[in-house]
Amino acid sequence: MNSGRDIQSGGKFAGGRFLGIAVARLSISLMLLCCFSGCAGIRISRPFAKSPSDWLLYGGAPTRVNCIPETMNPPLKELWQYNALAGISSTPLVRDSLMLIGTLNGELQAVNLATGDRVGYVVLESAVAGTPVWDGINVYVPSAAGTETLACIELRSGQREWVMKYGPIESSLLLYGELLYVTTLDGILYCINKSDGTEVWRFETQDEARRKPIRSSPASDGAVVTFGSDDGFIYAVERASGKLRWKYETGASVFATPVIVEDKCIVGSLDGTVYAIDVPTGNLVWKYDTGSTIYGAAAANEALVYLGCADGKLHALTIGSGARAWTFSAQGVIDCAPLVAGEILYMGSLDRTLYALRASSGEELWHFDAPGRIRVSPVIWGTMLFLTSEDKYVLALTPAR
Repeated sequence: MNSGRDIQSGGKFAGGRFLGIAVARLSISLMLLCCFSGCAGIRISRPFAKSPSDWLLYGGAPTRVNCIPETMNPPLKELWQYNALAGISSTPLVRDSLMLIGTLNGELQAVNLATGDRVGYVVLESAVAGTPVWDGINVYVPSAAGTETLACIELRSGQREWVMKYGPIESSLLLYGELLYVTTLDGILYCINKSDGTEVWRFETQDEARRKPIRSSPASDGAVVTFGSDDGFIYAVERASGKLRWKYETGASVFATPVIVEDKCIVGSLDGTVYAIDVPTGNLVWKYDTGSTIYGAAAANEALVYLGCADGKLHALTIGSGARAWTFSAQGVIDCAPLVAGEILYMGSLDRTLYALRASSGEELWHFDAPGRIRVSPVIWGTMLFLTSEDKYVLALTPAR
């Protein structure tokens, strides 16, 4: 289905200027971006260049681990600042020389990485609360309300390839192979063909009268899809068939997105407890009481899982046993996932600070005063870190030395 609404052209937003970075780093030559008035505001004449550092979905991978192997050492300096002129609750997506951002006023905005200038935008039916997913050519965008709650947008033309109504979506999309996985506020997990938006299967957590909203985004190890629900359960569903493998009851609603690492589904609940469930069996491996409400997702490397709480504490736990390795205290609520960049952990807080910690010990190495509260997880692409603050600004930072 094609609604005929195109990407609209946009001018440059006020913000910092590009302070100098080699154009070659951004592969600008591999993509031509041209602004037009009227219909299509972005035209891509060549395929996007792929890079291992591409960030194309929430958490960086289907397992949602929010981890990259390369170390980005602080201090960082600001390259530019972009004002989306609307709230942002989803993480940026980045490939080649383009960044894509969904906004709460219902736009998908495209930004040139070299300059921080807006290239164009698509107007959607309602707020984009969850993070879209990008397969390199098409971007799949969730909406929180309306009759077009899931849209496929082809970036070469700016046209909608198809739009579908799957109920209100406030979670982030998962793309695995040719299939999209979507959780909705109607309490349903959908498996959808990315080619045409048609349903492959659905999983309903309860009968319609008893279903609770799902705000947790789906994660997958390839065999199962896991997510939490407002009904207090963590679910694991067979990825191919949609058959329930197991469910585990926590003490309260689960808003956070699970991470899957070392055959464990790890997620925090509003009861303040972190649960590690064995993915093949559904058995509890360990649990850890943080003493505070957990809203946000975790990050994980091969040794530790990192998770923040409403009391401002960040907990680093060993993946094997759940034993506490260290804690760090910020001055405000932590309700977004941290980001592991090799030996460094970057973590944002509502205290308007981005912290750089040593991932192994929690030692504070550096901090950055953001223009506003940080509710969105940082993203790294190449030598650039993208920080969303006060819900509408995106800052590009790069190592100062």
